[in-house]
Amino acid sequence: MEEKSRKGRKRGTKKRSLLGFFVKFFLSIAAILTVLSVVGFVFFIQPELSRLRGIAYEKLAGSNLKDLTKRSDTVVLDYEGKTLGTINAGHFVYVTIDQISPNLQRAYIAQEDRKFLSHNGVDYKATLRAFVQLVKNKGKITQGGSTITQQVVKNTYLTAERTYTRKIVEIILAQELEKRYSKADIMEIYCNTNFYGNNCYGVEAASQFYFDKAAKDLSIEEAATLAGISNAPTRYDPLRHPDRAVKKRNQVLKSMETVGYLSEEEYEKAISTEFTISKNTQKSTDEDYLSAYALYAATIRMMEVNQFPFTYHFKDQTEKENYQEQYEESYAYYNRELRAGGYTIYTSLNPEIQAQAQEILDQSLSKFQEVQENGKFSMQGAAVIIDNKSGYVVATIGGRGTEDKYNRAYLSFRQPGSAIKPLLDYAPALDLGVFRAASLIDDHKWEDGPSNSGGNYHGEVTLREATNRSLNTVAWQVLEAVGIKNGLEYLEKMQFLGISLRDYDAMAVSIGGFTNGLRIVDMAKGYSTLANGGVYDGKTCILKIESEKNGVVADENSLQSTQVYSEDTAFIMTDILKGTINTEYGTGRGLQLKNKMPAAGKTGTSNGSKDTWFCGYTKYYSMAVWVGHDMPVEMPGIYGATYAGKIWKNVMDTIHEGLPAEDWVQPDTVEKVTDEQSGIMDYVSLSAKKKGEESQKKKEEKDNKQTVMRDLERYENLKIASIEDIFTARALFSEIRELLNEISDEKFKAEYQEKLFAKQKEFLKIEEDRKDEIEEYLKKQEEESSRNESMEESKVKESEDKTSRNIKREAFLSSLTALQSLEYQDGDTEALIADAIERLKDLNGTEDFASLSQQLEKAINRVRKLPTRSSDSGSSGGGSPFYNGPGEGNFPGEADSENGPGVSP
Repeated sequence: MEEKSRKGRKRGTKKRSLLGFFVKFFLSIAAILTVLSVVGFVFFIQPELSRLRGIAYEKLAGSNLKDLTKRSDTVVLDYEGKTLGTINAGHFVYVTIDQISPNLQRAYIAQEDRKFLSHNGVDYKATLRAFVQLVKNKGKITQGGSTITQQVVKNTYLTAERTYTRKIVEIILAQELEKRYSKADIMEIYCNTNFYGNNCYGVEAASQFYFDKAAKDLSIEEAATLAGISNAPTRYDPLRHPDRAVKKRNQVLKSMETVGYLSEEEYEKAISTEFTISKNTQKSTDEDYLSAYALYAATIRMMEVNQFPFTYHFKDQTEKENYQEQYEESYAYYNRELRAGGYTIYTSLNPEIQAQAQEILDQSLSKFQEVQENGKFSMQGAAVIIDNKSGYVVATIGGRGTEDKYNRAYLSFRQPGSAIKPLLDYAPALDLGVFRAASLIDDHKWEDGPSNSGGNYHGEVTLREATNRSLNTVAWQVLEAVGIKNGLEYLEKMQFLGISLRDYDAMAVSIGGFTNGLRIVDMAKGYSTLANGGVYDGKTCILKIESEKNGVVADENSLQSTQVYSEDTAFIMTDILKGTINTEYGTGRGLQLKNKMPAAGKTGTSNGSKDTWFCGYTKYYSMAVWVGHDMPVEMPGIYGATYAGKIWKNVMDTIHEGLPAEDWVQPDTVEKVTDEQSGIMDYVSLSAKKKGEESQKKKEEKDNKQTVMRDLERYENLKIASIEDIFTARALFSEIRELLNEISDEKFKAEYQEKLFAKQKEFLKIEEDRKDEIEEYLKKQEEESSRNESMEESKVKESEDKTSRNIKREAFLSSLTALQSLEYQDGDTEALIADAIERLKDLNGTEDFASLSQQLEKAINRVRKLPTRSSDSGSSGGGSPFYNGPGEGNFPGEADSENGPGVSP
C-alpha cells in the first residue's frame, strides 16, 4: 500500500513538473511574442500610424468633412501642355440627408452596418470575425468588417487598399469621426462619397442615371439596388450583369426584412417587383476621341504603376475568366479614381494632326451616307497615328465626324485580314531563321487550305514576292512552319489584346482569321515596332499623371522597352514591305508618298471585304487605318488599298510636309547574298541564318530518328513470303543505314545499328537459301526493263511531235487573233498577214489545216476592207477593273481574305 502511495506521489510530481514546464514554455513564447509585437509596433507601425493620423487630424481640424467629397475636374493636356479636355468628376451633386430617401439609409444600415445607430464608429465583433477569416485564409484579407463610419474614413481620407496599417488607422479615425459628427452627417457623407458604377459618383448621380429620379424619391426596390451596386460596382453593374444586380438587390431586401425595416408582406412584394433600369444617357460624360483615349490610357498606366499583373496568354479558359474579372475590378477602380477628379493627365496627343486626319477620313468616306438605326453612319473608319521617334500615340480617330463618342481606335476588335501577316507570319519566320526573303515557297491550291484571289496561283515564289502579292497560301505555309504558338508569342510581347485560346489551334490566324479580332491601336503599335528596329516600348499617350493630393503618381520612367524582333529582321521586313507600295504587283501600288519619302506597309482585307486595312510607316510616323461597318457586312469591290490605303496616303503626305526624306540604315549584320535555293540575291541576317541552320539541323536530326524508328520496326516485322519481299528488305536496309549515318547522336546510332544488323543476318541467310530464285528473278526484270525502255522511247517521240504541233498551232492562233481584233489598217497590217500565212504553213498536214486555212482567209478579207489609219491620233480607253467608289480616284487594292483575296499583276 505504501509502495503504491509512493508511486502515486512520484507520478503526481512528474505531472506537475511537466505541467510547469509547459506553462513556463508558453509564458516564455508569449513574452517573446509580446516583445516582438511591441518592437514591431514601435519601429514599424507606430511611425506610419503617427504620419497618417497627423494628416487625417489636420484635415479634420482644418476643413469641413463635406468639402472632402468634392474634387476639381480631371484635366487632359495635349503635347504642348494646352487643355485638351476635362473629365467631369462623376457629375457629382452633393445632397443633404433630407434629400436622401430613408429607404436607402435603411438599406445601408441593414446590409452594411446593423449597429450603425449605436456603435462609436467600430463594430468590434465584426472586426473579430474579419480577423478570424484572416487567420483561416493564411493572412489574406478577404473580409473587411468595416462599419459605415469606417467606410466614410476610407472614402475620404484613405485608399481602398487592404493593408494591416490602413485598417488600424481606419479604426482610430472612425472613432474620432463619431466624436465630431452626428450619425446623420456620417450617413449623408457616406451616400455622397460612394461610387455606383457607370461614372456615377454619389447617390444623386446614381439615382438620376439608373432611375431618372432624385435620390429623395427612391423606392424600396431602387434603394436596395443602389445599396447593392455600391458594394461592388463592376460585379453588380445592372447594365452589364442584370442577373447579379437582381440577386444582390434581393439579398439587401432580405437584410431589411431581417432587421425589421420591412414586413414579410413588404419583402415579398419588393422581390417580386420587376427589375427596371431607366438608363439616362444624358448623364454620361461628354468626351471626344482624344480625351476618351487619354482617360483609357491613363487608367492602364495607373494599373501599371500599382503593379497590376497584366497577362496576355492563358493556359485555360478558367484562368482567363479569373484574370478578366480581376482586370475589370482594377480597371473600374482606377478609372473611377481618375473620373472622381483631382488629376492632371499630360499626354503626347496632337490636336492638329488629329484634326487633319479626321478631316481626310471624313472626306474620303463622305459619299457613304447610309445611317444605322442609332443614327450613326453605317460605313465607318478609324485610325491611330504613332510618332516613331518618341514611341507615343499622337492621334486616335475613332470614327466619322466628332459627334460619335464610340472610339473604335481602341475599343473595337476587327478581323485584320492580311495586315497581320508581317507581324505574325513573315517577321517571325525571318527572325527564327525558318525562311529568308529569297526563300522559295510553292503557291498552290490544296484541299482544305486557303485560296488566293480569283483562284490565281504563281507556283514557286519568294517570301518577298508572296508578301507583296499578299498570297494566302504562302502565309499559311509560313506560319505552319513557324508554329502558331511561336507566331502568337510575338503578338503577346507587343501586348496585343483579343487573342483567344482557340486561336492557338487555328491556322486561319495566319491570314487574319481571329476569333475576336484585333484592335487598331495594337496594329499601329505592331507596325511601329518594325519601324523602330524591332523594339516595342509599351508607350500609349501618357507622359505624366499628377494628383492634387499626391503629386506625380505616374511618369514614363518605369516604362520598359522589349526587343520583339531582331534589328536585322525589322530592317529586312521593312525592305520587303516597301514593295507593297513600290512593286507593280504590290497590293498597295500607287500609294507612294510625296517627295520620295521612304515608306513601308501592308494592305488587309478580311473575308468578304467586311474589314479593310492599311498599316504602314516611315521613319517618322506609323499609321493603321481601318474601314468597314460597325456590324460587319460584305463590301464587294472594296479592298485594303481602296479607301483605307487612300486615307493612309493622304494623311501621311500631310503630316510629313516639310520633313526631309529619311530611310532605314542597313545593320552591319545584314548583307545581300545569293540564296542557295532560289538563286536570287536578297538581304540575309547572319544571326538569323545561323539560328535557322541550327534549327533546321535539329529538326532534320529529329525527323531522321523518327524515320529510323518507324522503318526499323517495319524491317523487323517484314515477312519474306516472295522474292519481292527480299528486295523490299534490301531497300529498307539501305535507307535505314543511310539515315543512321546522318545522325550525330552516337548513342542512338549504335543502339539502332545493332538492331538493324541483327535482323539483317536473318535476311541474308534467307537470300543464301534462295540464291537461284533471285538470279532468275533479276534476269526477268532486266528483260522487262529493256522492253519498257523501247516502248517509252516511242512514247516520248510521239509526245514531242504532238507538243511541237501544239506550239505551232498556238503561234498561228495568236497571229489569227491579232488580225481578227484589228479595227483599222496601218503600216504593220501586211506584216501581220504575212506572219499568219507563214505560221499556217507550219501546220500543213495536220488534221485541222483546212479549217484553219478558211478562218485565216476570212480574217484577211475582213482586214483588207477596214479603213486606213496613217497615225496614232487617239486610242480607246477602258475603265479600271477595280472598284474606285463613288467619285474616287483609282486606288486598286487586294482581296486577301481568309477564303482568298490577293491580286495578280
